[in-house]
Amino acid sequence: MFRNVKFYAIQLVQQKDDAKRIASTARSTLLGAVLIVPELALAGGGLDSATEGANTFKIWLYSFLGVCASCVLLWKGAECWADRSHWSEFVTLGGKVAVVGAVVGVLAPYLWNLFT
Repeated sequence: MFRNVKFYAIQLVQQKDDAKRIASTARSTLLGAVLIVPELALAGGGLDSATEGANTFKIWLYSFLGVCASCVLLWKGAECWADRSHWSEFVTLGGKVAVVGAVVGVLAPYLWNLFT
């Protein structure tokens, strides 16, 4: 009724030639990456290049948000002109756009300057 079970001690298996080759390749690849990374950071232009890229993105973002806000205000103005909306809604929307613009135009650069 019971099986005859033999217990064996766990033995460590020696690596085969393929495993040794893979481990050696991984070590050399990691060492090469560690040696190349500082050179790649300097090849990117350094901090000046990153600052210039961030400023370019900031100018693009402000321009994009300004165009979007203008389009929203023009759309709401056209609705009011066609009597599909009240002029009080246009004034309210203008106030909301001004508040959002103030957050983007005043608070964001202030916070940005805290980190630069």
